[in-house]
Amino acid sequence: MLVGESALPEEVAAIRAALESAPLVERVIHLRTVHMGPDELLVGAKIAISQSETAAGIAAGIDEAERALRAAVPTARYVFLEPDLDRAR
Repeated sequence: MLVGESALPEEVAAIRAALESAPLVERVIHLRTVHMGPDELLVGAKIAISQSETAAGIAAGIDEAERALRAAVPTARYVFLEPDLDRAR
């Protein structure tokens, strides 16, 4: 691992699976990862959510998705999730 490198393919797959297991997340639209240090991974993702969600539901759902992600990939120290409507469907 080098600082600035992306996560390993198996880590990316685990991150995607963890996010998509969260009830709020309909699908992962974009996913980017960067190693910030030997045991520090930055994760940025745009996630598709239902347009019927409330602000409180979105906040709670993002918290749940972050917990699932960190449980699957403990080195994910910095997690930024951007909710968006799924316009592709």
